[in-house]
Amino acid sequence: MRKMFSLAALLGLCAAALVLGRLTRIAADETDAHADLPAVFRPENTPTPSATPTLPPTATPQPTATDGPPPTPPHTATPAPSPTPGFGPNLLVNGSFEDGWTDLPPVDGSLINQAPHGWELTWLEKGQEVWDLRTIHPDDPQVGIVSGVAEMIHKLNHQLPPHEQLGGPNALILEGGAVYKMFHRGAAFGSQLYQAVSLPAGTYRLTVPVQLHWHENLDPNDPTWDTFTAESGVWVVNGATRLGGWATARDMGDRRWFYHVVEFTLPAPTEVGVLIRVKSIYRSPKDFFVDAVWLEKIGG
Repeated sequence: MRKMFSLAALLGLCAAALVLGRLTRIAADETDAHADLPAVFRPENTPTPSATPTLPPTATPQPTATDGPPPTPPHTATPAPSPTPGFGPNLLVNGSFEDGWTDLPPVDGSLINQAPHGWELTWLEKGQEVWDLRTIHPDDPQVGIVSGVAEMIHKLNHQLPPHEQLGGPNALILEGGAVYKMFHRGAAFGSQLYQAVSLPAGTYRLTVPVQLHWHENLDPNDPTWDTFTAESGVWVVNGATRLGGWATARDMGDRRWFYHVVEFTLPAPTEVGVLIRVKSIYRSPKDFFVDAVWLEKIGG
C-alpha cells in the first residue's frame, strides 16, 4: 500500500515537471519573437505648457523739435504763383533771404537796418515825398511826406510763432528759413530793394510775393477808405524801360500773400534790374513781408 502511494506521488511529480517545462519553453519562445522590436518608454508626466504672453508694441519715440530752421521743401514745377515757390532755377542771388546780411550804420538814433546779401537796400529820407504819390486826400500836406525810416530786418523761422512759421496756417515764410520785413509803427516811409542780374536772350518770369499787415480797422468792402494808404511795387528795369507796377492796399488785402508777376523777353544778352518798393503814406503802422523772390527762364 505504501509502495503504491509512493509510485503515485512519483508519477505526479513527473507530470508536473513536464507541464512546467512546456510553459517555460512557450515563454522563452515569446521572448525570442519580440527580441528585435524597439523598446517603448512611457514619458514622465509634464505640466501642460502655458501660452507665452505677447508684449504690446513699444511706442517709437518721436524726434523733438529744434530751434534750427526746417529743411527747405522740394521745388514744385508749377509755373503759376503759389504759396509754395520754386518754379525753376532761381536766377537771383539770395531770393529767399537766407544767405545772410550786412548791418548798416545806425540811422534815426540807434536803428540798424539789415541789407540782404546780393541786394542793394535804400530808403527815402524824412521830408521827401513818396514815389508816385496817389491819395484821396491830395489837399492834406502831410499825406505822402516821409516822416520816418522803416525798420528793415530779417525774421528767422524760429523767431516766429508756430502758426507763422514755414508750413503754418498763417506762414510768413514761403521758402527756406527767413523772411524780409520792412515796417514802421507810426510814420510815412518808403523802402527799396534792388538787384542787377545779367541774362541771356530769352523769356523770363519774375514773381515777388508780398504780404501787407494793415494794423487798421478797414473793411475790405467799404469803398470810402484810401486804398493808397500802403502800396508795394515791382519792376524789371531795362535801361529807361520799366515793366511792372504798384499794388494798393485793397489789391493786396490784409495778412495774405499777394503775388507780383512780371514777364518779359530779351532779344539779346542784357543786364536788367529787379526793383522792389514799399510805401506807406500815412502816419500809421504798416508791415510788409517779402519772401521767395523768384526769377526764372520760361522760354528760349
